[in-house]
Amino acid sequence: MDISSLISPLMDMNLNFLKLGFIFMTVVIVILGGLMNTVEQYLPAFLAQTFRYGKFAYQGRSPRIKPIEVPKRWFRHFYVFAAINTLSATLLAFMAYFFGRRPHPWLLFMLDLLASRDRKATVSGLSVLLALLLLTLQAWHRFYETWFVSVFSNGRMNLSHYLVGYIHYFGSVAAILSEAPGFISGKDDHASVQLSDLTLLNVLGCILFLYACYRQYKVGILLANLRKNEKGQVVRYDHVIPRGDWFELVSTPHLFAEILMYLALTCVLWGASTWPAVFAWVFCNQVETGLLTHWWYQSKFKSYPKERKAIIPFVL
Repeated sequence: MDISSLISPLMDMNLNFLKLGFIFMTVVIVILGGLMNTVEQYLPAFLAQTFRYGKFAYQGRSPRIKPIEVPKRWFRHFYVFAAINTLSATLLAFMAYFFGRRPHPWLLFMLDLLASRDRKATVSGLSVLLALLLLTLQAWHRFYETWFVSVFSNGRMNLSHYLVGYIHYFGSVAAILSEAPGFISGKDDHASVQLSDLTLLNVLGCILFLYACYRQYKVGILLANLRKNEKGQVVRYDHVIPRGDWFELVSTPHLFAEILMYLALTCVLWGASTWPAVFAWVFCNQVETGLLTHWWYQSKFKSYPKERKAIIPFVL
């Protein structure tokens, strides 16, 4: 039995597995997060330990889960993958739109498998290229930050959190390419980038993304400096109350910036059918992480500023 006979039934289903996958992850984070936020004390210990990680990790350790935990600093690994993956996709789009290079049949086959053979180009080539360029910028920015700026503690996380990072960046890039002109099977359209395709949403999305990316970088430096002395040497790994910049408004400004960046990409890719599921996943995941972080700060520090919100200024 060859691989085509195994995959053929999946292809015949004509389902957008990318969209369904992101919807599934969103539903899981909403339901499980809601349970953790309200009735955690009644949930099995292994469930709490699987969900929590880092500074707000579950303290009643469960032997059944501990073997599949990894250091939190391993987050930096999937930014290596993300940097390579996003850059490769951007180069493929550049070659397709400016040099008429048809994507490899195996790539088109994979996109058909993930997003169905009925997928259509829903956005312009210009929007696709802009989105990929911005996502590449974010991936390389996070690669630099996690490898050369951030100071990680000895916190740990469940293996599932680690794997989801790879799934997210792989799925995000695939979601963009699956509805990109020039990447649709059976259509030799040789799509190109036309300046006339530039829209107001493209412009606003790019501006918002670059601003949010810059703010996130500033916050990352601020967090790293909390563990360094004036000479730049790491002198502590414990947590203190962050102050300054967006921290005066929310407990997790880096997560708020992440939401803004994916909102910006949603503007750039306006009209796409799969990308909104990516944004919904990012929004719900960041909000839940922001809430857990905010509540941890409040429980850890009695003097924690009461006026701060968790993740969205003046709202949440």
